[in-house]
Amino acid sequence: MRAICFLVIFSITFVNGDIDDEETWQYEMLKMPDLRAMCEQFQDETNVGTRCKEQLSIVCGNITLLLAMSDASSKFPFTGLGYASKTDLGNFDQCLSIDHSYEGGRILGEHCMEGLVVPDPSDNISDANTYYTLSVCRPDGCNARDYNEIVEPLLDAKLTELFLDNWCQKAVPNKAFDVTEIVTLTIFAIITWLIVISTIYDVYIYKSNNKNNHPLLIAFSLLSNGRKLLHISKNSTSKEHIEILNGLRVISMMWIIAGHGFMSWAKVPVVNIEDWGESWTKHLYAGYILTAPLAVDTFFYMSGFLVAFKYLQRKEKSLLSQLLSIPQMYLHRFLRLTPALLMVYLVIISLFHRLGSGPLWEKNKDYAKTCRDNWSAVFLYIQNYYNYKNVCLPQTWFLSAVMQLFLISPLVLIPLSLTLRKPLGFKKAMVGLTILNIVSTFTPMVHKLYVLDYRNEYDSHSRLIDYFMGVMLAVFMRENMDKSFLYMVREQRKPVINLVIWILIILAMLATVMCYQLLVEMQENYKITVTILSLMRPMWSFGLSWIIYSSYHGYGGFVNWILRRPIFQILGRLTYSIYLVHQSVIDYNVITTRAPWYFTDYNAFYLFCGHYIVSVNIAIFWTLAFEIPFIALEKYIEKTYSSILERKSTQRDSNEEKQLQSISLNGTGEDLVKKCTNSEGLYTTSNEFLGINVPN
Repeated sequence: MRAICFLVIFSITFVNGDIDDEETWQYEMLKMPDLRAMCEQFQDETNVGTRCKEQLSIVCGNITLLLAMSDASSKFPFTGLGYASKTDLGNFDQCLSIDHSYEGGRILGEHCMEGLVVPDPSDNISDANTYYTLSVCRPDGCNARDYNEIVEPLLDAKLTELFLDNWCQKAVPNKAFDVTEIVTLTIFAIITWLIVISTIYDVYIYKSNNKNNHPLLIAFSLLSNGRKLLHISKNSTSKEHIEILNGLRVISMMWIIAGHGFMSWAKVPVVNIEDWGESWTKHLYAGYILTAPLAVDTFFYMSGFLVAFKYLQRKEKSLLSQLLSIPQMYLHRFLRLTPALLMVYLVIISLFHRLGSGPLWEKNKDYAKTCRDNWSAVFLYIQNYYNYKNVCLPQTWFLSAVMQLFLISPLVLIPLSLTLRKPLGFKKAMVGLTILNIVSTFTPMVHKLYVLDYRNEYDSHSRLIDYFMGVMLAVFMRENMDKSFLYMVREQRKPVINLVIWILIILAMLATVMCYQLLVEMQENYKITVTILSLMRPMWSFGLSWIIYSSYHGYGGFVNWILRRPIFQILGRLTYSIYLVHQSVIDYNVITTRAPWYFTDYNAFYLFCGHYIVSVNIAIFWTLAFEIPFIALEKYIEKTYSSILERKSTQRDSNEEKQLQSISLNGTGEDLVKKCTNSEGLYTTSNEFLGINVPN
């Protein structure tokens, strides 16, 4: 009887009947074993833990407990065995609800998501990735070793460990908060308190028509920061304001979320896995998902463009002034990115594990452990090289790469600013950037073709071409800001030439998308994949250059109209926070899954909408709490420090003037010349020293 109960707990539907001798040995394991032998084996097995034996005896003697534990486990074969995913989740909540007390102790249901693996007769048994992974609900006093000890004599020698202790969970009281959780909650409490107090004060001075006594008093105000977030500039005529970048930023972010959301289907059981896999990706329209990495290239391009476009505003500054401003640039960028990133990091390593449950939830521990082990790489922005195989917060590899490109940008921007001041400087700069972009295209390609086992998809040197193509357009537009669209072409020919170029650009970008989709099917051919991918990036960047340039001058037609929609200004300000939190939103949906998904294009789109809307709502809070206030705080500190330096500089100038007057009255002409020479070039204005006009 206990043997029968034990088989039920295993939750495998054994096949009874005759099987031809020619059948493979895998089928033999599915035959109904001799119940008497099984019972004897269970009774005589000495290697099974005492507690496990005791609990199994109790379970087998309690029909209610037995059926509940059996019902919560996976069944094999399950429906659609050859069509669905090879993973079954069982019934997680039913298993964890089991709590039975008896005279000798207490039995809790323990759910192991990958508790039982069964080889697929049609695949190579040596490849564990082809096994069926089933969920097992077992008494918490048992482990995989106990189960394997019982069934090992009944199975072929090749099958030694069918039961595993993978992703096991049981109902346990919540643990006390540890130090990291307390720190995180304290930070959230402080920020929330600051928001409430600051908002109350801001509302008060608004209603009473009083003036704000200090800018930091409203730094966390939802009223003031909400206005900044929701502000829409209408019909801006400023040449410094490039509205179409908001549209590119928002659409690219949507594209990335769609791509990451689509990949989440690979992490859960799918009823019709065949429809999700190769059969779907072969459709031409699947390119809108498979080519989502091009949206990341778009962000690299825009980053290079904005850095150069803003930096060249101060190209007339002296070399010394530009060199002295570099540390301030770096500090500004670090402070701009880090507060919001830090809070996402703290939530993942501390509070995230308390926010849900599910059969896949135990994987969150590995997620958090990766972040704890690599915390220094996260905030030094080196993850894309240091731990690229196991990145903490996978989406943040981009932050590491773009930070590294920003760090090297002065090596290009400073020579550019000096060159542009010289005769024929614009032509020389464009020639130099052309050469740089050619090198940036072929150097990574040659490197990857030479190192055939190179598998770092997150490196920054492969994105140099995107970044410096953006820099090249920034130089072109900055130096020709006062010139009309296609200024080198006669006015009457501009519409025709613009239309022709637009057609060519659209065709080129569509060809790039189609080539990228083909690369997905050609992953085995490493050399072809590397070559085409390296050549696609400059083509994509060239298309972006034309879209920005043409739309900037109002010749973008429908594309220009789309990219300038006012809503994109608001969503554009949320993009950074959306990028930080969206992957956690997607992962949360995955690891709280309790049943298989069914793939259709509609369901995939429906999930994308959910991922995006939830990410936007979280990003609103993240932006108001950890972005805008800290930007205001940084600006205040920068302004205060700048004022101090200005006062010191003014005081020194005043003292020098008095000394010079004294010399002119009491000294000789030689003394005057000597004194002026000694003071020349030692001081710069505070704006030049601090580099206030640095890229955001």
